[in-house]
Amino acid sequence: MKKRIVFPLFLLLLAGGTAAAQNWQEALKQAATAVGDKATDGKLTQYALPGTWTYSAPGVRFEGEEAAADLGAALLVPAISEQLAKLYLAAGIQPGSSTVTFDREGGFTAAFGKQKLTGSYEYDAGSHTVSVCPSDEKLEKIGAVSGRAYVSGSELQLLFPVTKLLELAKDVSSQAASLEAASALLANYKNLYIGFSFKK
Repeated sequence: MKKRIVFPLFLLLLAGGTAAAQNWQEALKQAATAVGDKATDGKLTQYALPGTWTYSAPGVRFEGEEAAADLGAALLVPAISEQLAKLYLAAGIQPGSSTVTFDREGGFTAAFGKQKLTGSYEYDAGSHTVSVCPSDEKLEKIGAVSGRAYVSGSELQLLFPVTKLLELAKDVSSQAASLEAASALLANYKNLYIGFSFKK
């Protein structure tokens, strides 16, 4: 009787094992990256940042100790991410079709929809602060935009203060009306960083 029960369970585990193993591998990779990044005061992200990253989804994160402990903030992340995905699609930013490349000499190139940006960047490992300075004439008035960069496993989150990112997006996008509505809504959240999640 036990053999009759054990064998079907074994088959079920075997059938679901491939997907589960991939999820576990990615989870372990992300955990190892997070531990390594903390142990090296952000240097792991600094070394992993150069390369070409492909956009996969919106990035949303609340910064600060209060935000990290706030259950309400954690509950808002999926809803904000879903709304950002719609805005990004309207602006032509689709998963798999947008990229950002950081080189080791401090230069970057980004392609979001039809928009192409080039410029320079600086990264401070201790604070995870990345300062991006586009060289495009239309964006000179904005100057350098500071945000955060986090590498976890094979994923990169490139996040900016909500007000700065929406200001930048309005200057390069024809979707200004929908971005203004989003800006008014998102500006109410303190310590909100939004941006992009990428995969290598």
